Amino acid sequence: MRAPQPEPPIPGSFATPSLLAWIVNGKYVMSLPLYRIEADLKACGATISRQDMANWMMNVHARWLAKVHERMKVELLSHVRIHADETTVQVLKEPNREAKKKSRMWLFCSARCDVPVYVFEYHETRRKGVAQEFLAGWSGTLTTDGYKPYFNLGNPNIANTACLVHVRRYFAQIVKIAGGGVFRQVGVSCLVMYFFRV
Repeated sequence: MRAPQPEPPIPGSFATPSLLAWIVNGKYVMSLPLYRIEADLKACGATISRQDMANWMMNVHARWLAKVHERMKVELLSHVRIHADETTVQVLKEPNREAKKKSRMWLFCSARCDVPVYVFEYHETRRKGVAQEFLAGWSGTLTTDGYKPYFNLGNPNIANTACLVHVRRYFAQIVKIAGGGVFRQVGVSCLVMYFFRV
């Protein structure tokens, strides 16, 4: 007697769950490009093309990771405190887009005192519509770096606060300009007022 073979995670593919997990870990945790993973597998005697691995990664995202992403977003939007920021990324060979153009990776995350949730979203621009769409219907306290569109999301249920790490940069600038003795001469309240004036 022989037990029936389990269904493959990707129908029509020889990729096993452990192989897929190994490739996902290599690419997204260890930051290895697929050509390097392809070379590692070849050194072990396994010939798997980077094209196959790329198709598997898209399949893994569509079947499972997109659902995890959506569930994480639901969890994050149940919190009353959210931090947001974005940074530039360069994407090569993106359809209808020059490689030299900068795109954005947006991060929305929970506060340190809450259940940790980090949701990354890729967008081509830094337009405020990205934050508006992500935070639509949400109410709570949003902490950001002071980028003005965060303070103009059109949602009266969002209270904005400035990130203290970014505020500290303004403090450092004032201290440098004042010759180092600013804290003896100016109260902290004045420094905070300076930050919000900028």
